[in-house]
Amino acid sequence: MNSEPTTVLVVDDHRLFREGLVALISRWPDFQVVGQAGDGRAAVKLATELRPDLVLMDVRMGGMDGLEATRAIAASNPACRVVMLTMSALGDDVFQALANGAHGYLSKDEPPERLRVFLESVMRGEAALSGPIAAKVLASFAVGATGATGGPLRGGIGAETLTKRERDVLKLLVDGLSNEEIAAQLFITEATVKKHIGRVMAKWQMKNRVQVAVYSVRQGLVD
Repeated sequence: MNSEPTTVLVVDDHRLFREGLVALISRWPDFQVVGQAGDGRAAVKLATELRPDLVLMDVRMGGMDGLEATRAIAASNPACRVVMLTMSALGDDVFQALANGAHGYLSKDEPPERLRVFLESVMRGEAALSGPIAAKVLASFAVGATGATGGPLRGGIGAETLTKRERDVLKLLVDGLSNEEIAAQLFITEATVKKHIGRVMAKWQMKNRVQVAVYSVRQGLVD
């Protein structure tokens, strides 16, 4: 984590849950809650004004929902990381959220300390998916690789666009390793790992490493 605390905007239309989450995060020294909102429209406005590092976004809200708010925030502030929070770990909204630029999709049932670990990983440039959600995403895209759920994404862009080192990093990324673990496996620095992942994202025109991982599985680029 950086020496400066991660600034957080909390968005949820259930006031008790929202304020409870604010109180929880406020106890963590590496995080600072700078605002809260009860709907997507207010979230977009506050995200523009406050420029938080991280937004915790409820999926379903009245008016502008979390999916549309995520799209707007990702477009106006690409450096901001948005993590979706949901009551249903098996909802299909996860796919739209990732397409809209979300960096994570977590169940509201996560234990507090596990939530903190997830958010810290997101701020390191990693992905955050609750267990059942990760299984659903990878299973869906793995089926897609066989042609059972639609055609290839991005016009079939595949491994031929990657260097050998980028493919090495990609394999470990899909295996669920963190940047630190990938660096140790390949005997390179974390900064180099981030650079390789960034290049893959640029080549495939994707917004985050979650999209890269699920696309790799769906296209059959890794086991």
